Amino acid sequence: MSKGFYQCFIYISSSLILWGCGSSVNVEVSPTPKPPELIQEKPVNGLGGYFYSNGENAFGPFTQRMVQKCQGLNGGSVCNTQQWPEALFLKAYGQERCPDGSRFNQILGYCVEGNEALGPFPKELIPTCDNANDSSTCVSTRQNARLLYKMMQDKKLITPVGRPPQFVLLAFDGSRSLDAWKKSRNFTQSMSKKNIKAHFTYFISGVYFVNNEKRNLYTPPGGKGRGRSAIGWGGTPAEINLRLEQLNKAYQEGHEIGSHAVGHFDGSRWSEADWTREFDYFNQFIFNAYKINNLKGSLVFDVSEIQGFRAPELGQSPGLYKTLKKRGFRYDTSRVAAANYWPKLENGVWNFPLASVTTAMTRKNVLSMDYNFYYLHSKAKPNSSNAKRYEEDMFQTYLKYFQSNYLGNRAPVHIGHHFSDWNQGAYWKALFRFAEAVCGQPEVRCVTYSVLADFMDLQTPEQIAIYQKGGFPKPNQETMN
Repeated sequence: MSKGFYQCFIYISSSLILWGCGSSVNVEVSPTPKPPELIQEKPVNGLGGYFYSNGENAFGPFTQRMVQKCQGLNGGSVCNTQQWPEALFLKAYGQERCPDGSRFNQILGYCVEGNEALGPFPKELIPTCDNANDSSTCVSTRQNARLLYKMMQDKKLITPVGRPPQFVLLAFDGSRSLDAWKKSRNFTQSMSKKNIKAHFTYFISGVYFVNNEKRNLYTPPGGKGRGRSAIGWGGTPAEINLRLEQLNKAYQEGHEIGSHAVGHFDGSRWSEADWTREFDYFNQFIFNAYKINNLKGSLVFDVSEIQGFRAPELGQSPGLYKTLKKRGFRYDTSRVAAANYWPKLENGVWNFPLASVTTAMTRKNVLSMDYNFYYLHSKAKPNSSNAKRYEEDMFQTYLKYFQSNYLGNRAPVHIGHHFSDWNQGAYWKALFRFAEAVCGQPEVRCVTYSVLADFMDLQTPEQIAIYQKGGFPKPNQETMN
């Protein structure tokens, strides 16, 4: 028998790892093939991230940000390959669940970079996988996110299959009141004990994280004057410390933190430069809050978690949307649309508007926000004698809004409130009653705005058009009960 030898090889592309063995010529008797190199899944950290490895080298997934960090770590030419030493890979990966430069899509359940989902993936989610022959094509680190989402629906690994869920968005503007922070957080905790999931989006104002003595740090756009604010300031450093504690707890409990700018001024006439300065101040006041107020501690999230915006007084301008896009914001909630409006991507930013609705008892047009009810009911002045009626009007209006969409085209339901106890808390009571009534319903998801953005990112314009027309099977009325 002539002697021969076997060579094992690994082929790696940006989306596929293949391995196998081949022999030289002049082999008369084929010996037992040498097994392929062992590829393992290994955890990155305790947050759920994992990667492929042969015991020495990591095969990804890699992101563009990781490549940049690799170069900064003197990785040299290795950074442009698809096989990095494990230690280098782990340093470049970052400290979060997803690789640096990507984010976790809560609908899909995978990290995404651009329009690609990052694996590794199970064999049933790889179209070319040949389970029968244990083909090397069963290993993949990247797939188109929309195609992966469709495949997961087809395989019933993710819902919905026939129709979209009914998203309900419950959000607060403001952030000053410690009692409101605690009350809102306690409500969702009590819902959780009933196995009902609900999370809020908090659009916070930058001035509430600057103590009164440091107010001259802020010079608002529009010539308002140095140290001016339309809503006051944060109080003492001790008060701000308690507020930061609530902010951290809310984030850790799954709520979302968004931006409500700084001084609560109407920016409808602001230029792009004005908005840029306002966002610079916001980042400074929020992410340097401990330093500004001479406090010990730190936020448990960074600026990348500020994904959405709501303009004070809903004051928008063309300069706002240019700034949002350049700053990498994913969505804006500063506009108004019909109650059955399905979101659209406008200039690279999702439009998640408040709804124009008709009140149940007074039959008046109003926005789906508590201040607008307060103004409609009592001209924005306290009227405690009618508080019960105001509460019932809001509750029934919200419920009608929800039912129309739930049994119609499933457009997201948008509810906006403030950290204010108007008309003896009538509107908070109505909001909590509404959440208790709908958040546990079948196919209903009371989620943050970033989760809605995760869902929308997976839809094609054609699919969104189908949703807008209600082109899917409808639930029966009985499912509401």
